[in-house]
Amino acid sequence: MLGQPPKKVSMQNPPITFFKNNAIRIIPFGGCGEFGMNMTGYICDDRLYIVDAGISFPDSSKLGVESLFPDMAPWIEQFGGVYAYIMTHGHEDHIGALSFMLDRWPGPVYTTPWTAALIDNKLARRGISVRYPIHRVNPGDRVECEDFSLEFVPFNHSIPNACGLMIRAEKLNIFHTGDFKFDFTPVLEEPVNIKHLEKLGREGIHLLLADSTNSHIPGFCPSEATVVEPMKKAFAECPSGAVVVSTFSSNFWRIKTILDVCEASGRKALILGGGLDNCIRVASELGLFQPAPGLIIDSSIAMNMDRSKLCVIATGSQGEWRSALMRLANGEHRQFSICPGDLVIFSSRTIPGNERVIQYMMSLLERRGARIFSVRNDPNIHVSGHGYREELKQLVSALRPRNFIPVHGTFSHLTSNSKVPGEAGLSDTRSYVIENGDVIDVDASEITISDRIDIDHLFVDSGSMDLLPYDVLRERLRVGELGLVIVAACCDLADQSLIGNMKITVQGLVPPSGIEVSEFESAIRKAAVKGFKHSVDGRDSRLEDLEESMRVEVRRYLFQMMRKKPVVICNLVSI
Repeated sequence: MLGQPPKKVSMQNPPITFFKNNAIRIIPFGGCGEFGMNMTGYICDDRLYIVDAGISFPDSSKLGVESLFPDMAPWIEQFGGVYAYIMTHGHEDHIGALSFMLDRWPGPVYTTPWTAALIDNKLARRGISVRYPIHRVNPGDRVECEDFSLEFVPFNHSIPNACGLMIRAEKLNIFHTGDFKFDFTPVLEEPVNIKHLEKLGREGIHLLLADSTNSHIPGFCPSEATVVEPMKKAFAECPSGAVVVSTFSSNFWRIKTILDVCEASGRKALILGGGLDNCIRVASELGLFQPAPGLIIDSSIAMNMDRSKLCVIATGSQGEWRSALMRLANGEHRQFSICPGDLVIFSSRTIPGNERVIQYMMSLLERRGARIFSVRNDPNIHVSGHGYREELKQLVSALRPRNFIPVHGTFSHLTSNSKVPGEAGLSDTRSYVIENGDVIDVDASEITISDRIDIDHLFVDSGSMDLLPYDVLRERLRVGELGLVIVAACCDLADQSLIGNMKITVQGLVPPSGIEVSEFESAIRKAAVKGFKHSVDGRDSRLEDLEESMRVEVRRYLFQMMRKKPVVICNLVSI
C-alpha cells in the first residue's frame, strides 16, 4: 500500500474543489502545450498523486536560471501533501524537479530501479535526506494503493526501465504512457509486448493519455539498432585522428552502442562528463551492462596514446556552455584537446531553440581542424526515443480507449496527436486537446473538462541550485535590461539632514549623449537630495519613507533624461 502523506493543511477558499463521486480528477501541471516540465496530478478522494515531476530549460532571457518547473505549492498544500510520487522513467523532463519537491513536500516514491538510482544520485548531490522510501518497482509489477492499482507496463525508450502506467480504479481504467516507442530490435531490453497491450485494451480503457512528441512524423521510428552501422561508418572515416562522440548523457542505449563500436574498431574510450560517468556506473551497479576490461580509460592514458586508437565520449551535444564538448571547442578542457584530423560525431537531435549555439560550437570545432559528422551526413546517426505516428496508431489500436488525451508536446503536437484514433479506425474514440491547468474529471461514463487553474513556475538558480521566486528573477531581469543605480548616504533623523558625501554607483548605464560621467552622477545626487528634502519637509519621516522618496525622485530624473526606468536602490543610514 502507498504511504500516507502529512496531515492535511486547512486552507480558506481552496483553489481546487471536487464535485463528482467515484471519479478521478486529472490536472496537467506541465508538459501540455510545451516540451518539458512533464507533471500530472491525479486526485482521488482528496488524495493527490503526482505522476512525473520534470523540469524544463530556460530561454536566454532567464538570466542565471538553470531550469524551471511548475509551482505546486497551492495545490499540494490544499491536499496536505503528496500521497505518492510515481515516476514513469528517469529523464530530466520527468524527474528533474523531484528533489526540490521531496525536500519541501516529502512523500513515498514509486518507480523502476534505473530511475530510482538516478533519483538517489540527485538527492545525494543536493544533500537531501528523504522521510519516505523510494520503492523499486520492476517493469511489469503492480502496486496497490487506496484508490487504485498501478501496473508498470514496460515500454521501449532511450533510457532503461521506461514504463507506462495502467491505472485500475473501481469501474474505471486509465492508461498513462509516459515516453515510449515500439522498438522491436532493442539493445538489451525486451521489445514492447503488443499482445499484453491488447489484453489491457480488452479490460476496457476509459481514458488514454499518450506522448505526442513525434506525433507529426509519419511512419515508424527507427530502432536503436540502426545506429550501429552509421556509427561504424563514421569511425572508419577517421583512420588517423581521434573520434569524439557527443550524445545525451541520459541515453544509455546510445552510450552502449558507442562503446560497442569502440570495442569493435579497436579504440579505447575516454569519458568526459559527469552525466555519462553516472549513467555507466548505474548500469554496472544494476547488472545491466559491464564494459569490457580496459575499454574505458582515464585521461592520463589517453594523453599518451595513438589518437587513431582513441574515442572520446563527451557531454554537450546541445551546446551547453560549460559542457565537455563546448570546453573542447574553446580549447579549455584540461583532459583532452581537439587536433586537426579529429572527427566529432553528433549522435543527437537539435532541440528547438538550440540551433544557433550548436552551430557556433561546430564552427569552433572546425576552426580547430576537426570534421563534423551529424544527421546531415547520415540521418541514422541518431534515432529518437519517441514513437512516430504509426506507433501511436498501433498503441491506440491495441488499447482501444473510449477517450483519448494527447500529452507531452506543444499545442500543434497535441492537436496532431488528437487525430490519431480516427486515422486508426477508432471512430468512437473521443479526443480532447487540453493544456496545462485544465481540470479533467473522469468517471466510468464520461469525461468533463470542469475547470481551469493558473500555474506559476519556480526557477532554479545556476550555481547555487536554490529556488528563485518569480519576483527575484523579475528584479534580476530588470537590472540586466535597464541597469542599476545605487544611492548610499548617512542622515540625522533628528536634525532632518544628510551628513557627509553621498555615494552614487551606476551599473549597466551609459550617461545621456553629451553628459560626462561625473556630471551624470552629480545630477543623480541632486535628484536624491531633492527627494530627501521633499520627504522631510515639515514631517517626521521614517527611514523607509526617506529612501522611497529619494528613489522615486532619482527614477523620475532618469526617465526624463533617458526614457527608461533603471532599478534604483537607496540606502540611508541614520546616525
